[in-house]
Amino acid sequence: MIGMTSRVLAAAAIVLAVLACVSPATADPATDWKCTAIPEIPVDERIAACTSVLEAGKFGERGVISARFNRAGAYNKKGAFELAIADYDEVIRLFPRNQYAYYCRAYSYYQLGKLDRAIADYGVVIGLNPKDLRAYYSRGVTYAKKGDLDLAIADYTKAIESKPDSSPVPAATYYRGGDLAPDPGPSGQFDLLHRAAYLARGLAQSKKGNINGAISDYDGVLALDPKYPPAFVYRAAAYRAKHELTRAMADCDLAVTFGPKDPNAYMCRTFTYLAMGDPQRALTACDLAIERAPKAAGQYRICAVAHLQAGSIEQAIANLDRSRELDPKEPYGAIWREVADQRANLPSTLSDAAARLDMAKWPAPVIRLFLRSTTAEEVLRAADDPDPVKKKGQICEANFFTAELALQRGVKEEARRLFGVALADCPPTFVEAQAAAAELKALGVSP
Repeated sequence: MIGMTSRVLAAAAIVLAVLACVSPATADPATDWKCTAIPEIPVDERIAACTSVLEAGKFGERGVISARFNRAGAYNKKGAFELAIADYDEVIRLFPRNQYAYYCRAYSYYQLGKLDRAIADYGVVIGLNPKDLRAYYSRGVTYAKKGDLDLAIADYTKAIESKPDSSPVPAATYYRGGDLAPDPGPSGQFDLLHRAAYLARGLAQSKKGNINGAISDYDGVLALDPKYPPAFVYRAAAYRAKHELTRAMADCDLAVTFGPKDPNAYMCRTFTYLAMGDPQRALTACDLAIERAPKAAGQYRICAVAHLQAGSIEQAIANLDRSRELDPKEPYGAIWREVADQRANLPSTLSDAAARLDMAKWPAPVIRLFLRSTTAEEVLRAADDPDPVKKKGQICEANFFTAELALQRGVKEEARRLFGVALADCPPTFVEAQAAAAELKALGVSP
């Protein structure tokens, strides 16, 4: 699935209605105003100003709450999430019913991967204010990150169906760079929140295999915003999953029309052309995506797959090398580079690449298979997972790459069998499903 690029949020007003925490008695009145300033202030300057206010110790409990809250927000923006949590802890100790501190602390926990703690904090927010749509949406994102898709869908549904609360929430509380949905936007823009919740619910439905439900949700997005490119991109992926490629391409074209600068719109065309068995047009679209986002490592990997299907191995290797330069810890680029090296009869680079990868998690078993340090049976066992969505994807990759290895060893019958299994079982949005169809065609099998 193509990762969605999060939108940059405008700075929102400080949420706490507290007294200004600066007075002429502060240690540095020329700079302490930066602690509570509404305009955007560089994070280090805001942290220093709020620290000065706290160290002065002259502003009472409400001043402490305000300074800690604002310093925590700056820590979050800087990526110092543990320090942010410490400040939010103190705000909550002094003001236990402050829903915004729980909300923002949940964001910090999310960024640290402490998903259960984030979920608990969102639960407190909802307990304090059952009408807070943003808390339902954000808890849904967290459940989805954890793999609890049913709970995520329930929360997205709450966010879609509930009437909004009018309380302002800072932009910092929304997830940036998430893999499920774009940010819903500044407080008050509830159509954007509903749009995000529809999009996120659609993706969760798709992951559960409810493609028609996903399409219905993407339709819901477009009812709110008929020119929203990500909705067309995701709906196109759903149509590809149903093998309705003409409708998928029509949505990709609309994504390009309404988002001509959006690389995901061109990647939409890339995936769809690959599904159509047209790698040359896929490459044209992929090149346009790279022009718009030249530092997006994943795009180079997909372009490399298209080059392999088009028979241009040197260009595939060049794209994979660029992908590795941009993201040396991304494992799939290393695996595809090994496939390309074997096709070109070049020395393997996989062992060197593996030294920079996390070999304790998937797809490390696939890498070990290519390094001849494990067996296909052991890779399949390693692909098992209690999460059925993750398990399906990992088994898909195990079968596909085992087929690639069999093909390179000249065991064509086994390669045909495993490519057929991959094509039948892989999630349709996986590039391996489209690559398996291309490999079967090259082997003289009609997919």
